[in-house]
Amino acid sequence: MDIQTHAELIRILESEFVGAQAQFIFTQWDTDGEDEEESTFAARLLKVSLSDNEFEEKDLLLTLENEAGEELELLMELPSVEEDLGSFADGRLSLYGTEAELVLQK
Repeated sequence: MDIQTHAELIRILESEFVGAQAQFIFTQWDTDGEDEEESTFAARLLKVSLSDNEFEEKDLLLTLENEAGEELELLMELPSVEEDLGSFADGRLSLYGTEAELVLQK
């Protein structure tokens, strides 16, 4: 299922992933698109928030708890335009940010 609105994205995150343990694959690249950095880790999603930022885009803030019990935050900028924000199927959520991609897998 393609995700087309911010509300739909938040609903999926809250109903399917908040409180659940998941595998996270976070890929980030610089503005030139040359350097790419990928991080893979397991964590429990504690909470989700979405807010406007100063660049007229959206900030998605995920609060996580890692396997050591430490709380950490993952900030990802999303397009303000509500189209092609991600996809969700079979317990796998892919989010398409402005300079990053995040995959959550239960």
